Amino acid sequence: MAWRRPLRWFERGALIIGLLCLGLWSFAHLRSQAFQSAESRKLEAGPRAAAPPFPVPPGPTASRKPRPAAKSKAVKARVATLGQIEIPRLGIRAIVAEGTDARTLDLAVGHIASTASPGGPGNCGLAGHRDTFFSGLGSVREGDLVRFTSPERTTLYEVEWCKVVEPDRIDTLDPTPVPSLTLVTCYPFTYVGRAPQRFVVRARQVKAPEAPVVAHARSRQVPPTLLAEGR
Repeated sequence: MAWRRPLRWFERGALIIGLLCLGLWSFAHLRSQAFQSAESRKLEAGPRAAAPPFPVPPGPTASRKPRPAAKSKAVKARVATLGQIEIPRLGIRAIVAEGTDARTLDLAVGHIASTASPGGPGNCGLAGHRDTFFSGLGSVREGDLVRFTSPERTTLYEVEWCKVVEPDRIDTLDPTPVPSLTLVTCYPFTYVGRAPQRFVVRARQVKAPEAPVVAHARSRQVPPTLLAEGR
């Protein structure tokens, strides 16, 4: 019948679109896994892996002129890895990188701008997508242990609370007297499209002494957001 031909073309078009989407998803997934594996190996190797080569002593054949930065653009484009976060009970393990732009969050959990450094004093904010690295975060509960490993040290945290907030509730990223981690992802976890809310988990460093709360220096930095892209 005449109506079957357009139907066949529609089916073929839908199949092609589906295959293209699957291919793009597979590429993004493989790229993310490759980044995670490579950075995990560097982290396990310790600080020595990142040590610069020995300098060449000046001599008759050594040039004292600085070498041109031929790859400066490539270096700037690299994702700056800070360490690795683990929540053993939930099976969460992911590399943490600086920033929360789309490229960084596709590859790793991102450190939120203007919050404390991971493993240091204050309140460190980390953001991750609910459909990748933080997909199991919804099952978190009070008392769960969170481990952050950097090339210098490993810091242990314990979950205090979790709550659902609106995207503009950036007060959850305010400084804390005890070294803390604040994990942020989008909510609901099963929502299709841009999720309207945020799921926030607060963990405090185990056996950490209290310290005076230091005010944010947000005026000189990009204001923090609770995962603005809604994934």
